[in-house]
Amino acid sequence: MSVVERFERFFAAANEGADPYPWQKALVAHVAELGEWPQAITAPTGSGKSSAVDVHVFLVAERARVARETATEVARPPRRLVLVAPRRVLVDDQYERAIRLAALLAEKEGEDGILGEVAASLRALVMTEEEGTESPLGVARLRGGVNLDHSWRLDPARCQIVCATPQMWGSRLLLRGFRGSRRSRNLEAGLLGHDAVVVIDEAHLHRRLVETSRKVTSLSPTAMGLQVVAMSATPTEGPGHTLTAKDFEDPELSRRVRAAKTVELVEVDDYKRDIRATAAARARELHGDGTVGVFVNTVETALGVAAELGKDGTVVLVCGRMRPADLARIRAEHEGLLSPHGNLGVDYLVSTQSLEVGVDLDLPAIVSEIAPASALAQRAGRLNRSGSRDHATFCVICPSGLATADPDALGQMFSPYPAKEIVDAARWLEQLGGDASPERISAVALPEADQLPVPALARVDLETLAMTGEVLAADPDPSFFVEEPRDTEVRAVSIGAREHLPRPGEDGFPDEVVRRMLLAVPPRAHELATMRIGKGLDAVLAAAPGSWVMRTDAGVPVAEPLPNTATLRDGDVVVLPAGSKVLTGRVIGRTGTAIDDVMTLRDPQEGEHDEVVRLPAPAVIEAIAEDPALGRRETRRILGEIALRAGHARVAERLHRHRRLADLELTWCAEDEGEEGLLALRATDREGSIPSATVGSGLVTVDAHGASVERRMGRILDALDVVDLGADRSQLLAAARVHDEGKRHPRFQNRMGATPETHPEPLAKPVPGYVADRGDGWRHEQLSAAIASATHDRDPVVIVATAAHHGHGRPLFDRNHLEVLEGWADHDPRVADELAWLFGPHGRYEALRADLQRALGVHRLAYLEALLRCADMQVSREGS
Repeated sequence: MSVVERFERFFAAANEGADPYPWQKALVAHVAELGEWPQAITAPTGSGKSSAVDVHVFLVAERARVARETATEVARPPRRLVLVAPRRVLVDDQYERAIRLAALLAEKEGEDGILGEVAASLRALVMTEEEGTESPLGVARLRGGVNLDHSWRLDPARCQIVCATPQMWGSRLLLRGFRGSRRSRNLEAGLLGHDAVVVIDEAHLHRRLVETSRKVTSLSPTAMGLQVVAMSATPTEGPGHTLTAKDFEDPELSRRVRAAKTVELVEVDDYKRDIRATAAARARELHGDGTVGVFVNTVETALGVAAELGKDGTVVLVCGRMRPADLARIRAEHEGLLSPHGNLGVDYLVSTQSLEVGVDLDLPAIVSEIAPASALAQRAGRLNRSGSRDHATFCVICPSGLATADPDALGQMFSPYPAKEIVDAARWLEQLGGDASPERISAVALPEADQLPVPALARVDLETLAMTGEVLAADPDPSFFVEEPRDTEVRAVSIGAREHLPRPGEDGFPDEVVRRMLLAVPPRAHELATMRIGKGLDAVLAAAPGSWVMRTDAGVPVAEPLPNTATLRDGDVVVLPAGSKVLTGRVIGRTGTAIDDVMTLRDPQEGEHDEVVRLPAPAVIEAIAEDPALGRRETRRILGEIALRAGHARVAERLHRHRRLADLELTWCAEDEGEEGLLALRATDREGSIPSATVGSGLVTVDAHGASVERRMGRILDALDVVDLGADRSQLLAAARVHDEGKRHPRFQNRMGATPETHPEPLAKPVPGYVADRGDGWRHEQLSAAIASATHDRDPVVIVATAAHHGHGRPLFDRNHLEVLEGWADHDPRVADELAWLFGPHGRYEALRADLQRALGVHRLAYLEALLRCADMQVSREGS
C-alpha cells in the first residue's frame, strides 16, 4: 500500500470518515518524497488548510514505521510542526484541533487499524514517561493570556505540534522569547528553529516574519534546518502548493471554493457623513436569512452603526476594545454566534478587524466598509463559507469614483489605512468582476502594499541575538524583525477595571493599600482591552476619575494614581475603578454603561483566577504575626476560617485546597490601624511548565548521573533518526557523560550537603532531604568544560555543548581560571592547564565558540545544546 493510500485511511479515521482532497494527498506525496514542505501553500478559504496537522502527524509516524523496517519509502520530515496564526482565537482553533487528534491517538493506542499503527509509531519516539505523555502526540500552545506550556521543551524526539502567535514564535526563534527566561533562550531557539517546519497562516499579513524566518533558514542551510511555509488563501510569490483541476472535481471542495458570493458596490457622495447610515440601511435590507455581518474600519464607526441597528433589531458588537472576558460572555450568551452554526436570535453582528481572521463564520450576507484588499478578502471569507446557500451578497460601501481617484487627494479619509491601499482595493474589487467566491479571490492577486525600507535580519544581528548569557547594553528588539513595519508610531495602552479603587470623594483604601494590591495581583490578559492614546482615551479617563497606571520602570513594576493622560506611555496598563461608566455595550469607548471587575472570570483552561477580598484587619494581623510571608499551612488554615466567617466561602476553600504552598501566593494589604484590609490571592501558573527534578530516595553520584544522561542521549539520537546533525554521535555522547563533571569541586559538594568524609563519591544531586545552598553564582559548567577539554582533546563540540547547555557561557563566564579551581587541591593537573587555555588572560573559549557557531549556524548549535539539556532534564526528572 502506498504512502498516499495509507494517508487516505488515516485521514478518514481521524476525520469521521471524510476523504482528503486531492491537493492534500499531493502534499503528502511531496513531503514523503523529499522530506521538505513546499515554500508556500495557497488554497482558497474553506479548502482544508488546517489539515497540515494531519499531514505532519501521519508523515512523522510513517517515517518512524518504515525506518524500523529499513525501508526508504518516506524521507525524514521535521519532527516539530509550528502553526503560526495572526489572532489568538485562530491559535486556539488550531490548538483544539491538534488536541482532539492527540486524544484520539491516545484512545486508539494498542488497537488494530491505522490509528493504532500511527499511535504505536509515534509512541516509539517518546522518551519520557511523565505526566502529560498520555498521548504519543505532543501538543502545546504559545500565546498571551494563557499559562505557557513548556512540555514541548522536554522531548526533542517526540512528534510535536506547537500553536503560536507570530510574536511568541518569532521572539523565540530570535532567542528573545516573550515571557521566557534568559537561560532557556538557546533551548527554545534550538527546538523551534531546527528540525522544525513552521506554517505561517495568512502569510500576506506577516511578510516580515516570513522574510526573517527564511533568513534564519539560509544561515543554517542543513537537512534538519528550519523549513518555512507561507500559507494563504490568496496567491503568493515563489514556488508553492495549490489546488489543481482534480480538486475542483471533488463535489464537497468544489461547493466550498465556488460558493456564491456576489459583490455589490454601493457608492456614496459624502462618505464621512453617510457611511454609518448607509451601512445600517443596507444591512436592514439584507436581513431575513440569519445574522447579517457588518464590518467597518474603526471602533467609532462600529459604535455608530450598532446604535442605529439596535433601534429595531438585536445587535452584537465585537471589536478590539473589548476585554477577552467580555468576548467570552458573548459566546456564552449567544451560543453558536461566532461559529459556522450561527445564532438566529441575533439580527446583526457588527465588528471591526477583530472578526476578519480566525473566526469560522458562515454568514448569509455581509456589509463592509471599503478596506485594503487583503482585509476585504478575509471578510468575504466569512460569507457563505460552507457554500450551502445559492446566493449571498457581499456589499462594499465606498466613495463615488474611488477606483479612479488620486490617493494623495484623499488625505486621511480612510484612517487607519493609507488612502493608496484603499484605492488599490477598489481597483481589485473591479477585477473580481462581481464574484467574491474563494476560487475567484485566489485567482486575482492582491495589490502589493508598499513596504518600508527597513533592513532585513543579517548574520551579525543573529549572532548578536545569540549572545544570550549576558545582559547586553543595547539589546536588539526581536519585534523589529518579527512585526510589520509602520510609518507612523501607534501608541496604545491596555485598560482594565478593579474593585477597591476609590473614586474621588468616596471613602476607600488609601493609596499604599491599593498600590500593594495591584502589584500583588496585576491585571491578566483576560481583563484587558487595548485602546490607542488619543482623544478617545482622554474621554474614557475623564469618565473614570481615580484611575491608576501600571508599568515597569528599570525592571521594577510600579503602580501609581494616574495624574493625567499626558503622562501615559505606550504599553502602560490603566486600571479604572469598577463602576466607571465607560462602556457602550461591552466596548470601551463612549460613556454610558458601568465597567465591572472581571478578575475572577478567567477561563479555567488558562489556569486558576486571582482574587481579592476584604477581611477584618485585627483578626488577620493576629493570625499572621509570626508568619508575615503567609507561607505556612497553619496560617493559611486560619485565614481560611476568617474568610469563611466574612462570607468568602470560595476563598476559604482555595486556601484549604492547595497542597503546594507555592501554587497560591498570598499578600496582605492593609494600614497599620485600619479596620479592614485586602487579602490578595495570585495563582502562580505552574501548570504546564516542566516541573523541577524529582527528589529520589537514593544518592545520585556524578558518575551515575553522567552515565544515565549518556544513555539517554543515545536513545534520543536513535529515536531522532538524525541526518546532517553537524556533530558526530560520539561527540554528543561525550558531552552527555562529562556535562556535570564540574560538580566534583568541593565547593559544589558543600552545596549538595556532602563532604568527602560523609560522601566519598561526589554527588550530582543534593542529599535527599537537604536543601541546596544557592551559592555565589559560580557555574559548574565552566569547570565541566575544562574537564571536557582535558579528557577529549579539546574537541570544540564537546566543550561548547558542555559549557552552554544550561544557557550560561553564551559567550562568556564571569570567573577567571584561578577562581574556578580555588579550594580544590587534588584536582587533575590537566584541568588547570585547560582552564587557563579556555578562560585565562588569553583564553580561547569565546573564539572557540564563535568559530563553531559560524561553522554550524546559530540554530544548529543551539539545537545541539538543547539535545544535551533535554537528556539531562529527562534523567533528572526521573530522579537519577
